[in-house]
Amino acid sequence: MFEVDYIPSEKPLFNIRLCTNKRLNKDAQPSCAGRGSRELADKIEKILLEQSIPAKLIRSPCMNNCKIGPNLKIQAGELYNGVTEDRLDEIIDAIKAEVTRRKAETDTTS
Repeated sequence: MFEVDYIPSEKPLFNIRLCTNKRLNKDAQPSCAGRGSRELADKIEKILLEQSIPAKLIRSPCMNNCKIGPNLKIQAGELYNGVTEDRLDEIIDAIKAEVTRRKAETDTTS
């Protein structure tokens, strides 16, 4: 985790789960943490804070897709497998789209 001098401006609208599970076996089985998901979690959290995106990242246990991880799930939205730093723009755009959708949904029900 990293320290910042500011806090999110809004209450999170939804959660994002990113598997940060690391296998402690000697069989060299794949794991999301073994593929860099913990570092990705740090980067995603930093982006969420810097851009004031009202979503919360949860470092989650295994999502049972170890062979195609790291795995990220937007609550009530898409599941992304094979998440890498190269795909961060795609992931952040999807998170922003979900924020927009939820805010619009809230506005129409008010």
